[in-house]
Amino acid sequence: MDKKYLSHPYFLLILVSLIWGFNFSVVKMGIMAIGPLAFSFLRFILSALLMFFVLYITEKNPWVEVKDLPYFLFLGLLGFGIYQPLWSYGLKLSLASHSALILSLSPVVVSLVAFLRKEELVGGINLLGVIVGFGGVMFLVSQGGSGDYSSESVLYGDLLTLGAAISWGLYSYFGKNMVKKYSPLKTSTWSILWGLMFMFPICIGETLQIRAEDFSFSLLLSLSYSVVLSSLVAYIIWMQCVREIGATRTVSSQYITQVVGVIAAWMIFGEPLGWQVFLGMAFISLGLWLVNRKPQVEELTP
Repeated sequence: MDKKYLSHPYFLLILVSLIWGFNFSVVKMGIMAIGPLAFSFLRFILSALLMFFVLYITEKNPWVEVKDLPYFLFLGLLGFGIYQPLWSYGLKLSLASHSALILSLSPVVVSLVAFLRKEELVGGINLLGVIVGFGGVMFLVSQGGSGDYSSESVLYGDLLTLGAAISWGLYSYFGKNMVKKYSPLKTSTWSILWGLMFMFPICIGETLQIRAEDFSFSLLLSLSYSVVLSSLVAYIIWMQCVREIGATRTVSSQYITQVVGVIAAWMIFGEPLGWQVFLGMAFISLGLWLVNRKPQVEELTP
């Protein structure tokens, strides 16, 4: 395959979608071993150390300007302080397939923020997409529990994941401002570093309960995958694509992520692939497609 295709943003987004699609189930293995908050905190401590090391080796100057620190603090709050605890705890309470589907609503958040900031117009067809997409989520939630998951557990888990999707959409949207100035690696690294500060008071209690015998092969595999592939490789590619093709087009790759996530959950945990899952996926995908359709008028200039 030609190298220019391997470096094309849309090819890279397919790669990220594959990584993050399987990440739902891989992380769930770690969460089941030591808990959602402990796993998230440990994962991003290791990720921050690895990414800062790679940043120092590749760019020599790992620092950012002091005036940009408050903005990185804001990104850290959105992308890690809020998103990670909500997503990981939601993943514990609900199904990995539900998590993959609900998180794919992030493009809706990006489009709405762009509209509110008068960067693009939103037509009736786009608003219909918002309704259809969220309708798909509500349908999934209404289906109740499955196997070891009660209806109440799935409800709480899905609602937490919906909050995580909103937070991730905001992170993707506002993160574009920093990748215009810094590399994707530096932007992701400093966002994680500040995010750990917010995660600390939330996650430290559960983290201190980790025992040596908890570090099983499945936990080490889960940590390795989530730190090296999902955090280092995927986050860098993600922010690179945000810089090159914009936040809206980048988050639209969630179409692929949700499909991979559902299939991976079926392969790894045997989660059901019933008509309810496919119908929910169809509604959410249709909603995303409608949201990303441009109205037949010129966009507003910022």
